[in-house]
Amino acid sequence: MKTATKWLPKWLPNKGNKIMAKADLTTDTQIKKAIKDTIKNAKTANHPIAGYKGLELRIRPHKDSQDATADFRHRYTHPITGKRPYMTLGQYPALSLADARQYHSDNMQLLAKDIDPIEHRDSLKQKDITDRQNTLNYFINEWLEIQNSKGLSQSTIKSNKIIIKVIQQKLGHMKVTDISPSIVIKFIKDIQKKHPYKGLTVKTILKSILQIAKAHMVIEYNPASDLGGTLIKHKVKHRPSLTQPKEFAELLKDIDQLDDTSQLYNKSILQLLALTFVRIGDVCAMRWADIDLNTKQWILEPQKGQGRGDMVDSVVIPLAPQAIAILEKIKPLTGDYDYVFYNSRRKKAQYHHVQEINKVLNSPVMNNGKGYKDIHSPHGFRASAKTMLMERLGYDELITEIQLGHAMLNKYGKAYSRFDFSDNRTHMMNDWANYLDNIKAGKFDNVIHADFKNKKEQQA
Repeated sequence: MKTATKWLPKWLPNKGNKIMAKADLTTDTQIKKAIKDTIKNAKTANHPIAGYKGLELRIRPHKDSQDATADFRHRYTHPITGKRPYMTLGQYPALSLADARQYHSDNMQLLAKDIDPIEHRDSLKQKDITDRQNTLNYFINEWLEIQNSKGLSQSTIKSNKIIIKVIQQKLGHMKVTDISPSIVIKFIKDIQKKHPYKGLTVKTILKSILQIAKAHMVIEYNPASDLGGTLIKHKVKHRPSLTQPKEFAELLKDIDQLDDTSQLYNKSILQLLALTFVRIGDVCAMRWADIDLNTKQWILEPQKGQGRGDMVDSVVIPLAPQAIAILEKIKPLTGDYDYVFYNSRRKKAQYHHVQEINKVLNSPVMNNGKGYKDIHSPHGFRASAKTMLMERLGYDELITEIQLGHAMLNKYGKAYSRFDFSDNRTHMMNDWANYLDNIKAGKFDNVIHADFKNKKEQQA
C-alpha cells in the first residue's frame, strides 16, 4: 500500500546546515520582517528576490547581539568557465532593494555580452585606482615628500604650502594627462593679473611637480615647460643695500651705538651680519654646536641652500677676531642652550626672530631718526660685502661667491667642489673685519689689493 505523499512547503529547512532558504521577497517590509525573524532564530538565511533569478538577500545574525548583517548577492553562471560564483552587491539598507534589482539587470546585460560581472567590476576598480594615481594631487604628495626630506627652512615650507594650495584648488583633481600647455598658461595668467611674481613661482613649482609625472612615464611632455614669451616677466628688484664705504660706515656706527641692555641680540646679530655676510635667518638660528672658538670657524648649513643646485649645502665661515669677541660676549648668557640667540618664548624655533632685526633696522633709533627702510636691509649686507671686497679690497669674484655659499662653476662647467679656499677666505674675512674698523674710524683710503688671482690659477 502506497503511503500518501505529505504536502511540503515551497522551502524546506536543512537541519544539517546553518544556511536556510526562505520565501521570495518583494518589498522592504518583507525584508525587515525577514531580518527580525532571522535574528530571532539565530541562524543565517538566504531569501530569493522575487522575479530576479539568482538575486538573493543573505541575512547573518550577530552573536550575542540583537542585530544582523544583510547582503544582496547575485549568483550567476560564468559565461566562459560555467562556474557559479556569488557576487556581493552591497549591504542593506545602504543598498536599497531597487538598487539591488538594477545591479542585477546590469549584470545580466554584461553576461549577455559574455562579460563576467566580477571581473568587470575589478577592472573598473583598478582603472579608478590608476586614474587617482595619475591625478596631479598624487604627484603633489610625492613632490611634498621629496621637499620634506630636504630639511627646508620653516619660511620655505610655509611658502610652499601657500603655492601648493593654489595649485590644488585649480588643477589638483585633474589627470596629468589632461593638463595641456594652454591650461597651464591660462592658470598662470589668471594669477598674474594680480600677482605677476607669484604666478611665476606657481609655474616653477608646477613644472617641478609635473616633472615627477614625466619621470614615471605617465606623461611624455611637461606641459609647464617652454612657456617663454607667454607669461609676464618679473622685474627683479634687489633688496636695498649700501655699497659706498662712507654710507656703510655710518650704518656700522649706528649699529654699534645700540644699547647693550635692551638691544643686545639685535646689536650682536647686526654686527655679525656685517662681519660674516651670511643670511639673516642663518645668523638668528646660529647654534653653539656649529661654532669652534678655538679654530675660529662656524660650520654653516644655509637654510636656503638645502637641495638647491645654485647653492652649497654646507660652508665654513672663518670668524675674524671681531666676530669671536661678539660670540664670547654672548656665551655666558646662552652657552648652555642650543642656540646662540636663544629665545624661550618661541616654542617651535627657540631663537631670535628675524623680524626683530628688520624692525630695529627700520626704526627711528637708526639713521638719525629716519631708519633704513628702502635704504639697507639685513640681506643687503651680502651685497655690501661682495661689492666692497671686490672694488675696495681687490678680491676675486670666485672667492667672494664661495664665501656667500654660491655654487660656482669653472670654465669646464664643473663646480669648484674640490677646493674651499679656506686659507684665502680666512685671510679675506680678517681683511674685511679690519676694513670695517678702519672705515668706522674715518680711514677710507686703506685699499688692499689681494693677490688671489695667481693663487686661484695655481690651484685650478
